[in-house]
Amino acid sequence: MTAEKQSHSGPRWQSVLKAPFEWLDTGLDWFERSALIVCILAMATVSVANVMSRNIFGSSLQYANDVAQILLVIVTFMGIGIGARHARHIRVSAVHDLLPKKAQKVLLIFVSFTTAGLLFMLANYGWAYATAAQRSCRVLPEAVSQVPLVGGVLLVVLLLAVGGHCIRQGHEQWLKRSLALQPMVRHLTMAALLVVGFMLAAWLFGLFVELVGNRTGRCRVMSSTGFPVYITYMIVPLGFLLGGIQFFLAGVRNLISADNYLSWYNKDEYDTAEELAKETGLPAGDLDFEDAGTDAVKNDNGGKDNG
Repeated sequence: MTAEKQSHSGPRWQSVLKAPFEWLDTGLDWFERSALIVCILAMATVSVANVMSRNIFGSSLQYANDVAQILLVIVTFMGIGIGARHARHIRVSAVHDLLPKKAQKVLLIFVSFTTAGLLFMLANYGWAYATAAQRSCRVLPEAVSQVPLVGGVLLVVLLLAVGGHCIRQGHEQWLKRSLALQPMVRHLTMAALLVVGFMLAAWLFGLFVELVGNRTGRCRVMSSTGFPVYITYMIVPLGFLLGGIQFFLAGVRNLISADNYLSWYNKDEYDTAEELAKETGLPAGDLDFEDAGTDAVKNDNGGKDNG
């Protein structure tokens, strides 16, 4: 084998290993961001409508508290994956910074996989709690509830990733086609798409409400909406699962890459004074770095890099 072939053997097998993980991470990223955007907008809409109803008509919306509670749970636990993907979680890196680069990689691999294991364990506990809250209440068909747990988890993760890629494709196609439209036509088209999207969402929500209304057995429900409590609790293990996947991907990335990574895309690197000044909006001269012999600070966010 020639030197040229040897130089390309590493990147080739690395790219083969990276491809499925990058596909999974990108799909989950688009799905999670879209879900958070929709839930935060819905939370704001319900809260504003509730305030207006209380001040104008003298009575609050009956379902506002229940809806806000459900959306808050979704935003809180779905945000675990977003925080881990962008390396926004709290890190105690005093020991890590004192180690040489190879030892830092070993520590990152150990921390990533152990944190992933902890989150998967919490997801299992959360699922057990949700199923305990379910008791004998049944919403989904019998055949769906009999799917093995591992198969159900893999199916859910796959469907979320596929849904994220569908959202990404739709967003990219819209950007390409909207550039060829006149501003007025673009705005009208966007408004029409929003109306169609709201109508589709209302139709799907109506189907789900009908499904909930036809539930069987004893069921603990929310006071005003009649929504089964255990379905809200199932968001908790899903959030832990998505967070665990991100830490698992970070461990895999450190195993197959020469550089150190805090997540699949975010490197464990430092920002220069100029970069930090650009991010914070402060003059570079006003930034104090106490580390002797360096003008850089730890960058826990990093930057996307496909290398």
